[in-house]
Amino acid sequence: MGTGAGSWLTPGGLRVVRDSILGDQVGDPRVRAALAEVLSEGVPLPDRLLEGSVRSSASELDIVLGDLAVLRAEGDGSYRLRFRSEGHPCLDLRLVPCKPAVPQVNVDGRVPGRFSDGGDEITTHVISRLDVQGTVTTGTGELVAMQGRAWFEHSWGGAWNRAERSVGVGDRSWEWAGIQLDNGWDISAIQFRICDPATSARHGDETSTATVTAPDGSWRLSEMVYEPLRHWTSAATLNTFPTAARVRVPELALELDVIGPAARGEIRSIGSLLSWWESPATVTGTMDGEPVRGQAFLETVPPNTITDFEQYTRRAYALAREEVSAVYPAGPDEDLAPLTGTEYGPALDTFTRRRLHATLVQPVRHLLDVPGRAWRPYAGIAVMCLFGVDPEPYRPLAAAPELLHTASMIIDDIQDNSPLRRGRTAVHELIGTPAAITVGTTAYFAFDPILDRIPQHDPATMLRVHRIYLRGLRAGHAGQSLDLAGHREVFEQAVVSGDNRRLLEQIRMAHRLKTGVPVGCVAEAAAVLAGADEEQIRAVSHYFAAVGTVYQISDDVADLDGVSTAEDLSRGRTAKVPAEDLLNGEVTYPVAHAIALLDLPDRRRLRDALYLRTPEGAARAAEFLAHSGALEACAAETKDMIDQAWTALGPLLPPSQHKAMIRALGWYAAQRVPDRPGPAPEQPAH
Repeated sequence: MGTGAGSWLTPGGLRVVRDSILGDQVGDPRVRAALAEVLSEGVPLPDRLLEGSVRSSASELDIVLGDLAVLRAEGDGSYRLRFRSEGHPCLDLRLVPCKPAVPQVNVDGRVPGRFSDGGDEITTHVISRLDVQGTVTTGTGELVAMQGRAWFEHSWGGAWNRAERSVGVGDRSWEWAGIQLDNGWDISAIQFRICDPATSARHGDETSTATVTAPDGSWRLSEMVYEPLRHWTSAATLNTFPTAARVRVPELALELDVIGPAARGEIRSIGSLLSWWESPATVTGTMDGEPVRGQAFLETVPPNTITDFEQYTRRAYALAREEVSAVYPAGPDEDLAPLTGTEYGPALDTFTRRRLHATLVQPVRHLLDVPGRAWRPYAGIAVMCLFGVDPEPYRPLAAAPELLHTASMIIDDIQDNSPLRRGRTAVHELIGTPAAITVGTTAYFAFDPILDRIPQHDPATMLRVHRIYLRGLRAGHAGQSLDLAGHREVFEQAVVSGDNRRLLEQIRMAHRLKTGVPVGCVAEAAAVLAGADEEQIRAVSHYFAAVGTVYQISDDVADLDGVSTAEDLSRGRTAKVPAEDLLNGEVTYPVAHAIALLDLPDRRRLRDALYLRTPEGAARAAEFLAHSGALEACAAETKDMIDQAWTALGPLLPPSQHKAMIRALGWYAAQRVPDRPGPAPEQPAH
């Protein structure tokens, strides 16, 4: 059962959800495993366990949901609804139908299922207008009499969740508006599809129909156009919902704008994997040339299956880009005071503002306008949810780590002489090295005006958050310093001895400082703002530092393919030059692991290939890494690092959707090592 206040699951329903998640071969296996782990701990927040027995009748409407709710048909044709839950308003309502029940979607009211056997088809009917009278008991105990109008939808039939789903079977998705016009007409407008959960591409035809009920209760099915007018992306789930729509029914010369709130309205439940959206709305428009008004209820159920965790976290890019625009605006005539430190003067004239936009803003947006993996922006927002805090007021937290990361990319590319970034020309290649240094260092300090846009806590807390971010900046620079200094001396010792332990420690420390600690600081700052206790703050910071560290290790491996996703590789695209680290003669984490797996002659050959700093040398070094077992060693170590960090954090967190997603994030960071079949490196003659 779901309501605007939350969602409840019975023990049996929880088992059904768990079985359907485990049996869903369409979903990302990391997400499935993480959800199963959390479900084994109990009902994940924000869902709650429904206490008491559940009873329903096969012959009449009579549903009892423990002590929570009762919905039954009375003998006089009316319905009785009672809802009672501690901490929420309690309802006792009598609903009297003004019109008969009619089908939705088609003349039979049949909603197609996802499976070819039709076993999950359902039937749905609505009573589009009911008079309501009753009482509401407020949270303070005040009893308030009320009256109004209601809309009643009844759906029944096939299983919503099934214990198995193979690749190729899609998700249900729809947008729906239940509209009551002041002139007595009612419209149930639905746009329904079975779609690919990863791409939202339709499997078969899309259904767009309106069930139109006249004031006298007569009804018809009409063709309908449902056009979203505005969208909102949830910070909690990264789902995007249309929150306003234009509904056209040509047969009635009807055109309506149905406007819900610009944000909020999302209901999260493990029963839908992530969430759906619903809200009251206002209606204005025309019918047969005459102005009409009314009220409505909007609902959207998006594709909720996460087929690939990386694709999912990339949705956070939309949040980050939107929030970054407050400091790095798209247009040259927008406010640049927060970026340039001129909030208190001197005011920037138009010419100066346009020059600064061209020299400071556009180079940063050159990278920001190409979506990255965006797991860093996701981290801060997810931590807020982890501790039960509404992330919406904290949306700017998505921008701060993305700006820090963008700054580091600009500077790194200068220092590494990299020509490409995110498949685009590197910033220093575009505007020159001196200008790129200024752009990158400016972006490092842009977190301050970003943090000014979140709800301000007490001065001590805000000072702590700023100091955490500055600590992350210092650590990142320390890591970069170690990277630039290289590991040549320790590498030479390891080549001779075959003992790679010190070399691994050196590279691991550089990765932890460069990537791990800054990410840990992002999560730590979010935990402080969320009011976590000190033990939780330390564990969250440690876990995300581990996530950043293992991500950098797996990035060393991904470098062999140009840091590309599987989709990129299938389309022949790369984000960077393939094997760029090896081409630059860098001693990476796979190289360090290979040292302990190769004999002395091959260790020397690997070293010599690396020192060539040529495409041929890089290719040969890559072959040694692939066939020494070094890539598998990296994967095993990163998984162990994540599991150890989770051992400290997991017990401190209640079961929740975001606990599962954070767990999956760690596995994603640690398990990005692709298969690399191919011949072993040839042995040169001595």
